[in-house]
Amino acid sequence: MQWQVDDVMTREVVTVGVETPVGQLAGLLEREGISAVPVTDATGDVLGFVSQTDLLAGVAGGARDNQRRGRRKAKVTAVRAGDLMTSPALSIGADASLTRAARTMQVRNIRRLLVTDPQGRLLGVVSRGDLLRPYARNDAAIRREVEAVLRRRLWIRPEQVRVQVREGTATLTGTVGRLSTADIVTRVAGRVPGVTTVVNRVRYEFDDAELVRSAVDRTHPFSAEPFPPGKQRRRGRIRLTRRHRQHQDA
Repeated sequence: MQWQVDDVMTREVVTVGVETPVGQLAGLLEREGISAVPVTDATGDVLGFVSQTDLLAGVAGGARDNQRRGRRKAKVTAVRAGDLMTSPALSIGADASLTRAARTMQVRNIRRLLVTDPQGRLLGVVSRGDLLRPYARNDAAIRREVEAVLRRRLWIRPEQVRVQVREGTATLTGTVGRLSTADIVTRVAGRVPGVTTVVNRVRYEFDDAELVRSAVDRTHPFSAEPFPPGKQRRRGRIRLTRRHRQHQDA
């Protein structure tokens, strides 16, 4: 399982309209203990957001460059959210990975992203703290997720591969059928948020390394398709032709 923004985002988000007065905005941020608020229209489409920085600039009555809008705004005339808001607001889809969200925040040097659907309607907000939450879980919670991921993705039960987690280090023991499966188990466990290191002590019954590398079988270890479709059809036609010739010779 790869965690997505949808798994950690805050869904119940306070919003304002473009006509919300500056005084009401200041009270809202103070009362809710938040540093920014999205600005939406009547249908829920995101128009922008107002942050504490925007609000302070408006209260100061000065003017500053709004690089996102590409023009100067006279803050002395800012009396409503529409005058203060930064637009367009950076957003991300609910199905985006936590890695992608973290990289976006880091590159753009921002603390939060609005989460929108494909039509641009607001679904929630994801912050830096939200992205870090899965990594701050205790060892027992991480172990349960590793077991759940192995069962869901690889059909491996906890009694087959045992998982122990201590301070983020996941130790895997047990026995699987193939070497390639043991390697996949390690990679899957290592992608679970909160796992910092994987100690692979999983044994295997068959070393399929050469088979996986060979040109005869270039498939995923769990694939039911032993050959690429094109080659399989060609091989099938050749075998059929030989059997046909043998039948004719008989």
